[in-house]
Amino acid sequence: MLGPSRPLPRVGAPARITHFGGTSESGVVAAIHNGGRRLRVCILTGTGGSEGESYEFVLNPASARFVSAGGAYGPRLELGDLS
Repeated sequence: MLGPSRPLPRVGAPARITHFGGTSESGVVAAIHNGGRRLRVCILTGTGGSEGESYEFVLNPASARFVSAGGAYGPRLELGDLS
């Protein structure tokens, strides 16, 4: 039996937010909505605490990747073991 093709989101999971141009920020999944198809991710400070700034991402059904809820040209999200 096959498992999921991508890491399933869970609150507290590490995340990497990648911006256009290649810069990235570390974050943590703060909330899951719509059966795991919409996520809110909070940015982490250098000490690992939540900074309060957050991004909303939605699952793109065509690519199975999380993209910015604000449009096609926003940041992308990576989930899973990012060490």
